[in-house]
Amino acid sequence: MPDILTVDETSYLYFLEQNVSVPLKSGVGVIRANVYRPKADGPQQVTWPVIVTYGPYGKDIPYET
Repeated sequence: MPDILTVDETSYLYFLEQNVSVPLKSGVGVIRANVYRPKADGPQQVTWPVIVTYGPYGKDIPYET
C-alpha cells in the first residue's frame, strides 16, 4: 500500500500523509500511520511536538467517549 500525501491548499496549515509505513523497533513488520505536519516557512529541519494515539480497531475509526 503506497503512502498518500494530501496538501490542503485552502484553509488548513498542515500536510496530511496517510498510510505512512513506520518500521517496528524489532525490525520485523511495519505499522501504518496518518501523519499531520504543519506547513512551516523556513528550514525543513524543525522539530515539532508530537501527539500519538494508538488503538486496536484501526487508525481511521473515530474515537468516542
